Amino acid sequence: MALTPDEILALKIGDRSVGEALESAIQSGAVRQGADGLLELPGGPRRSYFAFIDNGPAMNCVFLNSFLFSQVYRKAAVPKGCEPCYKVKLVPRSLRELVALYEVARAIPCGSKWGVDFFNPHSQNLYAGYFFVDGLEAARALVPLVREAIAGNAKIGDDLPIVIKRGCSNYEVALGPSESYSFRPELSEIESYLQTRWRPPKLSTKSLAEILYGTWVPFAFQIGDDSYLDFTGGKPLHRKTQTYDLTEAVPAQDG
Repeated sequence: MALTPDEILALKIGDRSVGEALESAIQSGAVRQGADGLLELPGGPRRSYFAFIDNGPAMNCVFLNSFLFSQVYRKAAVPKGCEPCYKVKLVPRSLRELVALYEVARAIPCGSKWGVDFFNPHSQNLYAGYFFVDGLEAARALVPLVREAIAGNAKIGDDLPIVIKRGCSNYEVALGPSESYSFRPELSEIESYLQTRWRPPKLSTKSLAEILYGTWVPFAFQIGDDSYLDFTGGKPLHRKTQTYDLTEAVPAQDG
């Protein structure tokens, strides 16, 4: 028998019930409740460092990670909706590789995202690309397809790093290795109920060109990745500033 809304809100995740955690998040301003009762995260569309390729089902990451995991579950449980999520992660070493990989990924029947990973506090990579799949076996099956698709591409190194990971990195930071995740059955009812009370955020609709020239090229310039010149016609983004000798010239001696 399905649980009632009151029973769902009374379920305890970690040290608080769902209802208590939700009320606390609303009171603190971390979650906003509209006049219509729908729940949302405050703020408008965030600056996008990634370009998405929608060759698969729509992702629900803001609801699952930013809302459920961070606010409702208070980092005490991985959402049930994230249980099947695995990612094939590619690590471009330059903007040239990043853009080349994005173009390759457009022909692969799998949803993915590509961009600057430097601002991800749980990553040590400058750039990254992620293919999203359901299940470890699907991820393993995708890897040789990706390797075949990039083979021989002069803009992509043969030693491009590729790894498989599960879910989002902040889950592992809070709860340990992903192979040890467990999912309580009642999480499905919590998530189905709260999805009916959720207002999806407005997503960024920036084109690849807007992200490339508005975010990727300036970032590449700042880290000294001169492959950005591929996309500026060889023209430096900024003129180099004048520099001076480190030592003062020694005056000539008479005699």
